[in-house]
Amino acid sequence: MREHGDGHGRRLRIAVVEKNRGPYWDMVNAGWRDAAERLGLDLIIEAPVYEAVADQVGAIRRHLAAGVDGVAFVASDETAFDEVVAEATVAGVPVVTFDLDAPRSGRSLFVGMPEAVELGRQAGRLMAERVPAGSRVLVQTGSAKAPGAVGKLRGFLEVMARAGLEVVGGEDDGERIELATANARAALADEPGIAGCYGVYGYHAPVQAAVVEAAGRAGEIVVIGNDMLPETAAAIARGTVAASIWIREYYFGYHAAAAIAMVARLGTAEALTLLGFDPVRAELNQRRPAPQVVTAENLAEFTGWAKTHQVFERTAATTGT
Repeated sequence: MREHGDGHGRRLRIAVVEKNRGPYWDMVNAGWRDAAERLGLDLIIEAPVYEAVADQVGAIRRHLAAGVDGVAFVASDETAFDEVVAEATVAGVPVVTFDLDAPRSGRSLFVGMPEAVELGRQAGRLMAERVPAGSRVLVQTGSAKAPGAVGKLRGFLEVMARAGLEVVGGEDDGERIELATANARAALADEPGIAGCYGVYGYHAPVQAAVVEAAGRAGEIVVIGNDMLPETAAAIARGTVAASIWIREYYFGYHAAAAIAMVARLGTAEALTLLGFDPVRAELNQRRPAPQVVTAENLAEFTGWAKTHQVFERTAATTGT
């Protein structure tokens, strides 16, 4: 087994395997890189272009073979990573998950979003507060199988049904922004009575805002979003996006980096105990930063935070060091 209690003199090499490439990960990776700079970590950040679990598993195996001090990954499927995590454990390489969890895989701990279904319910409540009963609401998703997308959509639809709101759309755009744009444009043309728009991925709110504005219906259609991309913040400032649920994903990267560094340097049991987690029942070890709803009223607070952390200035791709 590899010895991890080597103090702080040697830089640690950490493999970070995400689920896809997209603007959402810029803020996550800003957290990873800020923590890495402070903690002496050399990061290898990698992701398939589109969600592909087999590619993620292959990347983790490749990094284990090359020799890394720790692995962090986004669990696009709760059970698909069990074998490769077991391989890492045998090799003495600690593993954490972030953004999406695989609690029974043997990973040490998870840092990420609240339960996806509750995020969807929260978005549904925000919508229901802003549109009349009986209104039509456009719903978009980027995946019909990703756990986060499925959970958010389910929670949102639950609230729509209780609030007496009719849902239209729902086609899977496969994480393709151009297809999401075409779908939103077609929906607004075919369904002139749409009063609200919601999409489960971060890119949906900016897409919907642009389509609503192009249709001359800004201020008439309520757009509720997830995450806080620069385009989302700008649309909130313009008044086109009413609210977006920021899950504070910067801290997924920052806290996961701090955790994997501590586990790699101190050993799993010692580090987890120090962090207040259970070294025996690792499936219980979770850290979920509380989300924040960003609206025009508190946008300045968010943009001040983003400027301090320079998250909107960072446009690095999700591959590379």
